[in-house]
Amino acid sequence: MGSIIVTGAASGIGLAVCNRLRNRPDTLLVLVDQNTNQLAQISGSNLSDASHAIDASDPDAIQKVIDTSISGGNQLDAIVICAGISCPGSATELEVSRWKKTIEINTLGLMYAIRSAIPPMIKQGYGTIIAIASIAGKVSYVGEPAYVASKYAVVGFCDSVRKELIGTGVRVSIIEPGFVDSPMTRNQPAMAKRMNKIKALETDDIARVIEFILDQPPHCSISEVMIRPTEQEL
Repeated sequence: MGSIIVTGAASGIGLAVCNRLRNRPDTLLVLVDQNTNQLAQISGSNLSDASHAIDASDPDAIQKVIDTSISGGNQLDAIVICAGISCPGSATELEVSRWKKTIEINTLGLMYAIRSAIPPMIKQGYGTIIAIASIAGKVSYVGEPAYVASKYAVVGFCDSVRKELIGTGVRVSIIEPGFVDSPMTRNQPAMAKRMNKIKALETDDIARVIEFILDQPPHCSISEVMIRPTEQEL
């Protein structure tokens, strides 16, 4: 049996990914999120899933999740890293602690997850790593400098790892969404106001792209996808 790990699984894009990938044949879906209550509600009615309530920025915790997922001879088919937080505010008004938390979750948490996923994937000779970055990792804007920095780092790190893994059978894909109608976006008044002026992406739009990436044959690697609402200029 193969396993697919999804971080940030309790809401937004991560939840949409779980809903779309659930019930794939011979696949254990492993849900990872720090929101214990939401995670319990989502996984409680799906006995075929496994769930782990952890802090995405804890390297030991994500290592334990991966070790548990491949125990008993299971394979690690894929890891989809959706965990992330926003960080609205100017470069001078935000507390340093908020910057630190943003980098820890958005960037270091992703790096830890990828670091732990690589060895078992190389050993089995295949695997897909999918990182949810952002259009903010390619085009900067005013209002969230720490978030922008975290996503630029994600894009750079993942592309470097992709090159490092050539010849191993392990694929790395970066997805860079524009405005997505998700709880994270809706909780930012300025971003929600901007998003309300256009038809935003739905979380399932991103999940559908992820499913497409996973279903490609082994010789085909979709390295990078930037997906915007049709009316988004940024």
